[in-house]
Amino acid sequence: MHTTYSDGDLCPAELVTKARDLGLKAISVTDHDTVDGLESTERECRKMGLQFIPGIEFTTNFDPLGIEVHVLGYGFDKDDSYLQKKMEITKKRAWKYADELVDLLSSHGWLVDYARIEATKGIITKHDIALAVVNRDMPTYEFHDMWLTEKSQCFIDVEKFQIEEAIEIIHRAGGKAIGAHLIRTLDQYNSLPLLADVVDHFVKCGMDGFEVFYGKNNWQQVKSMLDLCRSYDLLMTGGSDYHGPGRTGRCPLGGYNVHNFYYDQEKLLKTLSKSPITVQESTV
Repeated sequence: MHTTYSDGDLCPAELVTKARDLGLKAISVTDHDTVDGLESTERECRKMGLQFIPGIEFTTNFDPLGIEVHVLGYGFDKDDSYLQKKMEITKKRAWKYADELVDLLSSHGWLVDYARIEATKGIITKHDIALAVVNRDMPTYEFHDMWLTEKSQCFIDVEKFQIEEAIEIIHRAGGKAIGAHLIRTLDQYNSLPLLADVVDHFVKCGMDGFEVFYGKNNWQQVKSMLDLCRSYDLLMTGGSDYHGPGRTGRCPLGGYNVHNFYYDQEKLLKTLSKSPITVQESTV
Protein backbone atom coordinates (compact mmCIF):
# COMPACT_ATOMS: atom_id res chain seq x y z
CA MET A 1 0.00 0.00 0.00
CA HIS A 2 1.09 3.56 -0.72
CA THR A 3 0.71 6.96 0.93
CA THR A 4 1.01 10.60 -0.06
CA TYR A 5 4.76 10.24 0.48
CA SER A 6 4.84 8.70 -3.03
CA ASP A 7 1.83 8.28 -5.31
CA GLY A 8 -0.90 7.33 -2.84
CA ASP A 9 -3.96 9.44 -2.05
CA LEU A 10 -4.08 8.97 1.74
CA CYS A 11 -1.66 10.24 4.36
CA PRO A 12 -0.30 7.69 6.86
CA ALA A 13 -2.85 8.56 9.55
CA GLU A 14 -5.75 8.16 7.12
CA LEU A 15 -4.39 4.90 5.74
CA VAL A 16 -3.75 3.31 9.15
CA THR A 17 -7.18 4.39 10.39
CA LYS A 18 -8.80 2.80 7.37
CA ALA A 19 -6.79 -0.39 7.87
CA ARG A 20 -7.82 -0.58 11.52
CA ASP A 21 -11.48 0.03 10.70
CA LEU A 22 -11.34 -2.81 8.17
CA GLY A 23 -10.02 -5.14 10.85
CA LEU A 24 -6.49 -5.60 9.50
CA LYS A 25 -3.94 -6.76 12.06
CA ALA A 26 -0.69 -5.92 10.27
CA ILE A 27 0.29 -3.58 7.43
CA SER A 28 3.32 -2.58 5.42
CA VAL A 29 3.55 0.70 3.55
CA THR A 30 5.76 0.33 0.48
CA ASP A 31 6.05 3.82 -0.97
CA HIS A 32 7.99 4.14 -4.20
CA ASP A 33 11.70 4.86 -3.72
CA THR A 34 11.34 6.54 -0.32
CA VAL A 35 11.12 5.65 3.37
CA ASP A 36 10.11 9.14 4.51
CA GLY A 37 6.58 8.10 5.40
CA LEU A 38 7.54 5.10 7.54
CA GLU A 39 8.11 6.93 10.81
CA SER A 40 4.66 8.51 10.85
CA THR A 41 3.07 5.24 9.68
CA GLU A 42 4.78 3.32 12.47
CA ARG A 43 3.65 5.92 15.02
CA GLU A 44 0.03 5.62 13.86
CA CYS A 45 0.22 1.81 13.95
CA ARG A 46 1.39 1.93 17.56
CA LYS A 47 -1.55 4.19 18.46
CA MET A 48 -4.07 1.88 16.82
CA GLY A 49 -2.59 -1.48 17.77
CA LEU A 50 -1.52 -2.67 14.32
CA GLN A 51 1.66 -4.57 13.61
CA PHE A 52 3.93 -2.46 11.41
CA ILE A 53 6.45 -3.82 8.92
CA PRO A 54 8.79 -1.29 7.25
CA GLY A 55 8.53 -1.42 3.47
CA ILE A 56 9.62 0.20 0.22
CA GLU A 57 9.07 -0.38 -3.49
CA PHE A 58 12.19 0.26 -5.56
CA THR A 59 11.82 1.17 -9.22
CA THR A 60 14.68 -0.60 -10.99
CA ASN A 61 16.15 -1.38 -14.38
CA PHE A 62 16.41 -4.94 -15.62
CA ASP A 63 18.93 -4.53 -18.41
CA PRO A 64 18.75 -8.01 -20.01
CA LEU A 65 15.20 -7.19 -21.19
CA GLY A 66 15.46 -3.40 -21.07
CA ILE A 67 12.41 -3.14 -18.80
CA GLU A 68 11.41 -1.53 -15.52
CA VAL A 69 10.93 -3.95 -12.62
CA HIS A 70 9.75 -3.16 -9.10
CA VAL A 71 11.44 -4.68 -6.05
CA LEU A 72 9.76 -4.65 -2.66
CA GLY A 73 11.78 -4.45 0.52
CA TYR A 74 10.32 -5.61 3.84
CA GLY A 75 11.46 -5.73 7.45
CA PHE A 76 14.58 -3.58 7.11
CA ASP A 77 16.04 -0.91 9.38
CA LYS A 78 14.59 2.30 7.96
CA ASP A 79 17.37 4.32 9.65
CA ASP A 80 20.21 2.29 8.16
CA SER A 81 22.93 4.72 7.01
CA TYR A 82 23.59 3.01 3.68
CA LEU A 83 19.85 2.97 2.90
CA GLN A 84 19.54 6.64 3.80
CA LYS A 85 22.41 7.57 1.48
CA LYS A 86 20.70 5.75 -1.39
CA MET A 87 17.41 7.51 -0.59
CA GLU A 88 19.15 10.84 -1.05
CA ILE A 89 20.17 9.67 -4.52
CA THR A 90 16.59 8.77 -5.44
CA LYS A 91 15.39 12.21 -4.27
CA LYS A 92 17.97 14.02 -6.40
CA ARG A 93 17.01 11.91 -9.42
CA ALA A 94 13.33 12.65 -8.82
CA TRP A 95 13.96 16.40 -8.67
CA LYS A 96 15.99 16.28 -11.88
CA TYR A 97 13.15 14.37 -13.53
CA ALA A 98 10.56 16.85 -12.26
CA ASP A 99 12.46 19.87 -13.57
CA GLU A 100 12.89 18.32 -17.00
CA LEU A 101 9.27 17.18 -17.18
CA VAL A 102 7.88 20.55 -16.10
CA ASP A 103 9.87 22.21 -18.90
CA LEU A 104 8.63 19.67 -21.43
CA LEU A 105 5.00 20.00 -20.34
CA SER A 106 5.30 23.77 -20.53
CA SER A 107 6.50 23.49 -24.13
CA HIS A 108 3.20 21.72 -24.89
CA GLY A 109 1.11 24.45 -23.28
CA TRP A 110 0.54 22.87 -19.87
CA LEU A 111 0.81 25.17 -16.85
CA VAL A 112 2.38 23.55 -13.80
CA ASP A 113 2.09 24.86 -10.25
CA TYR A 114 5.72 24.42 -9.24
CA ALA A 115 5.02 25.51 -5.67
CA ARG A 116 2.77 22.49 -5.30
CA ILE A 117 5.57 20.22 -6.50
CA GLU A 118 7.99 21.85 -4.05
CA ALA A 119 5.55 21.10 -1.23
CA THR A 120 5.57 17.37 -2.03
CA LYS A 121 6.35 15.09 0.90
CA GLY A 122 8.62 12.11 0.37
CA ILE A 123 9.52 11.71 -3.27
CA ILE A 124 8.16 13.47 -6.37
CA THR A 125 6.25 11.13 -8.68
CA LYS A 126 4.40 11.44 -11.97
CA HIS A 127 1.22 11.54 -9.91
CA ASP A 128 2.39 14.67 -8.08
CA ILE A 129 3.25 16.39 -11.34
CA ALA A 130 -0.09 15.47 -12.92
CA LEU A 131 -1.88 16.91 -9.89
CA ALA A 132 0.12 20.14 -10.27
CA VAL A 133 -1.02 20.79 -13.87
CA VAL A 134 -3.49 23.62 -13.34
CA ASN A 135 -5.02 23.83 -16.82
CA ARG A 136 -5.62 20.12 -17.49
CA ASP A 137 -9.12 19.46 -18.76
CA MET A 138 -9.24 15.79 -17.78
CA PRO A 139 -8.95 13.63 -14.65
CA THR A 140 -5.49 13.18 -13.16
CA TYR A 141 -5.17 9.53 -14.17
CA GLU A 142 -6.31 10.20 -17.72
CA PHE A 143 -3.73 12.98 -17.98
CA HIS A 144 -1.07 10.61 -16.65
CA ASP A 145 -1.92 7.96 -19.24
CA MET A 146 -2.08 10.44 -22.12
CA TRP A 147 0.98 12.56 -21.34
CA LEU A 148 3.36 10.83 -18.92
CA THR A 149 3.57 7.15 -19.93
CA GLU A 150 6.28 5.56 -22.06
CA LYS A 151 4.38 6.03 -25.33
CA SER A 152 3.38 9.64 -24.66
CA GLN A 153 4.84 12.87 -26.03
CA CYS A 154 6.21 13.89 -22.64
CA PHE A 155 7.81 10.68 -21.48
CA ILE A 156 11.15 11.14 -19.72
CA ASP A 157 12.93 8.17 -18.20
CA VAL A 158 14.02 8.56 -14.58
CA GLU A 159 17.48 7.29 -13.69
CA LYS A 160 17.03 4.12 -11.62
CA PHE A 161 19.01 1.59 -9.65
CA GLN A 162 19.81 -1.72 -11.28
CA ILE A 163 17.85 -4.60 -9.79
CA GLU A 164 21.02 -5.99 -8.17
CA GLU A 165 21.62 -2.64 -6.46
CA ALA A 166 18.11 -2.54 -4.98
CA ILE A 167 18.48 -6.06 -3.61
CA GLU A 168 21.84 -5.14 -2.06
CA ILE A 169 20.39 -2.00 -0.43
CA ILE A 170 17.55 -3.99 1.11
CA HIS A 171 19.84 -6.76 2.35
CA ARG A 172 22.40 -4.36 3.83
CA ALA A 173 19.57 -2.76 5.81
CA GLY A 174 18.58 -6.19 7.14
CA GLY A 175 15.47 -6.71 5.02
CA LYS A 176 14.04 -9.17 2.53
CA ALA A 177 13.85 -8.42 -1.22
CA ILE A 178 10.64 -9.44 -2.97
CA GLY A 179 9.89 -9.22 -6.70
CA ALA A 180 6.68 -7.19 -7.11
CA HIS A 181 3.78 -8.08 -9.44
CA LEU A 182 6.15 -9.78 -11.89
CA ILE A 183 3.47 -11.30 -14.11
CA ARG A 184 1.81 -7.91 -14.58
CA THR A 185 5.17 -6.34 -15.42
CA LEU A 186 6.22 -8.96 -17.97
CA ASP A 187 2.77 -8.90 -19.55
CA GLN A 188 3.05 -5.13 -20.04
CA TYR A 189 6.29 -5.67 -21.96
CA ASN A 190 5.01 -8.70 -23.91
CA SER A 191 7.61 -10.85 -22.16
CA LEU A 192 5.42 -13.24 -20.17
CA PRO A 193 6.85 -16.38 -21.87
CA LEU A 194 10.16 -15.51 -20.18
CA LEU A 195 8.69 -15.70 -16.67
CA ALA A 196 10.62 -18.80 -15.51
CA ASP A 197 13.93 -17.50 -16.91
CA VAL A 198 13.42 -14.09 -15.30
CA VAL A 199 12.61 -15.65 -11.92
CA ASP A 200 15.75 -17.79 -12.16
CA HIS A 201 17.85 -14.73 -12.94
CA PHE A 202 16.37 -12.77 -10.04
CA VAL A 203 16.99 -15.63 -7.62
CA LYS A 204 20.63 -15.67 -8.70
CA CYS A 205 20.72 -11.92 -8.00
CA GLY A 206 19.64 -12.63 -4.41
CA MET A 207 15.85 -12.16 -4.51
CA ASP A 208 14.26 -13.67 -1.40
CA GLY A 209 10.78 -14.18 -2.82
CA PHE A 210 7.97 -12.91 -5.00
CA GLU A 211 4.57 -11.28 -4.67
CA VAL A 212 2.50 -14.35 -5.52
CA PHE A 213 -0.91 -13.00 -4.50
CA TYR A 214 -1.32 -9.68 -6.24
CA GLY A 215 -4.45 -7.62 -6.70
CA LYS A 216 -6.74 -9.23 -9.20
CA ASN A 217 -4.38 -11.89 -10.56
CA ASN A 218 -6.33 -14.87 -11.86
CA TRP A 219 -6.01 -18.47 -10.69
CA GLN A 220 -3.44 -19.47 -13.32
CA GLN A 221 -1.27 -16.42 -12.67
CA VAL A 222 -1.24 -17.09 -8.94
CA LYS A 223 -0.47 -20.78 -9.47
CA SER A 224 2.41 -19.99 -11.82
CA MET A 225 4.10 -17.74 -9.27
CA LEU A 226 3.33 -20.06 -6.38
CA ASP A 227 4.87 -23.06 -8.18
CA LEU A 228 8.00 -21.10 -9.04
CA CYS A 229 8.42 -19.90 -5.47
CA ARG A 230 7.98 -23.41 -4.11
CA SER A 231 10.52 -24.80 -6.56
CA TYR A 232 13.17 -22.37 -5.23
CA ASP A 233 11.91 -22.43 -1.60
CA LEU A 234 11.27 -18.67 -1.69
CA LEU A 235 9.12 -16.35 0.39
CA MET A 236 5.61 -15.76 -0.93
CA THR A 237 3.85 -12.48 -0.20
CA GLY A 238 0.53 -10.91 -1.13
CA GLY A 239 -0.72 -7.36 -1.39
CA SER A 240 -3.48 -5.15 -2.70
CA ASP A 241 -1.13 -2.43 -4.03
CA TYR A 242 -3.66 0.01 -2.59
CA HIS A 243 -3.14 3.62 -3.65
CA GLY A 244 -6.38 5.14 -2.44
CA PRO A 245 -10.16 5.14 -2.93
CA GLY A 246 -11.49 5.38 -6.44
CA ARG A 247 -8.44 4.00 -8.25
CA THR A 248 -9.75 1.94 -11.16
CA GLY A 249 -8.62 -1.64 -11.72
CA ARG A 250 -7.24 -2.12 -8.22
CA CYS A 251 -8.34 -4.15 -5.21
CA PRO A 252 -9.66 -2.47 -2.06
CA LEU A 253 -7.36 -2.01 0.91
CA GLY A 254 -6.37 -5.39 2.32
CA GLY A 255 -7.86 -7.27 -0.60
CA TYR A 256 -6.24 -9.59 -3.12
CA ASN A 257 -7.16 -12.87 -4.71
CA VAL A 258 -5.68 -16.03 -3.17
CA HIS A 259 -7.95 -18.43 -5.11
CA ASN A 260 -8.03 -20.86 -2.17
CA PHE A 261 -4.27 -21.42 -2.30
CA TYR A 262 -2.76 -21.60 1.18
CA TYR A 263 0.20 -19.71 2.49
CA ASP A 264 1.17 -19.19 6.10
CA GLN A 265 0.73 -15.47 6.73
CA GLU A 266 1.71 -15.71 10.40
CA LYS A 267 4.99 -17.38 9.46
CA LEU A 268 5.58 -14.69 6.85
CA LEU A 269 4.97 -11.93 9.40
CA LYS A 270 7.46 -13.51 11.79
CA THR A 271 10.02 -13.66 8.99
CA LEU A 272 9.54 -10.04 7.99
CA SER A 273 9.10 -8.51 11.43
CA LYS A 274 11.81 -7.79 13.96
CA SER A 275 9.24 -7.96 16.77
CA PRO A 276 6.77 -10.65 15.67
CA ILE A 277 3.44 -11.08 17.42
CA THR A 278 0.85 -13.79 17.11
CA VAL A 279 -1.66 -12.82 14.45
CA GLN A 280 -4.74 -14.78 13.47
CA GLU A 281 -5.55 -12.95 10.23
CA SER A 282 -3.13 -10.56 8.58
CA THR A 283 -2.59 -8.66 5.39
CA VAL A 284 0.86 -7.51 4.30
